[in-house]
Order: sequence, then C-alpha cells, then structure tokens
Amino acid sequence: MLAARIELILLLTGLATAGALALVLAPVTMMKLFFGQAPSDALSLLIARHWGLLVCLVGALLIYAAYHAEIRVPVLIVASAEKAAFALGMFLSPFRRRPTVLGMALADAGMATMYVMYLIGL
Repeated sequence: MLAARIELILLLTGLATAGALALVLAPVTMMKLFFGQAPSDALSLLIARHWGLLVCLVGALLIYAAYHAEIRVPVLIVASAEKAAFALGMFLSPFRRRPTVLGMALADAGMATMYVMYLIGL
C-alpha cells in the first residue's frame, strides 16, 4: 500500500518538512511559536537558523525523491534518522507539554515510521 502511494507521501511530507524554511526567515517568531521561547543571543539565533535550513533541505530531498526513485533509499534513511531523532528528543524534553511541539513530534514520528515501513517493504 505504501509503495503504491509513495510519491504522494514523499511530496506531502517533504512540503511539510520544507516548511522549516520559516525558521530560517523568522527564527525569533517561529521559536517563540513552537517552543514558547525566543533565541536570546546571537549564537542561539545562528543555531536556530542553521537547524531550520537543515530540516528544510531534508524536506527538499524528500520532494526530489518523490520524482526520482533512484535516490529514495538514501534519502529515506537520512529523513527517518532526522525525524526519529527530533521526535525522541522532543518526547524526552520538557517541551513535550507544549501542544505545538507534541504535534510536531508525533508528526515526525509518524513520518519516520512510514519511511521505515516503506524501506523494509511493508
């Protein structure tokens, strides 16, 4: 079932993931919205922007993989690791009590699960 719809799954989850570009463009606003705290110094601002860029690039790779089957396996391995690490980190942090963070963590955990299921052929 996943294999039959993988292009659409990758396109939609890639677009959602690429939405992290907002963190690059407006890190203070987005960090306040997501985590209830804004970066308080130049280093925190730099790290937030860099993290947003890296997540956005994973989203771009997912979108590209939707149309290029030859790169799906390595892209899904990287995306699964990134999303599982984020979800686990958020579930183990005090931020898990924030509805926005919980929603993002659950979404990323679900995406990682779908990607792994596709990779193992379920």
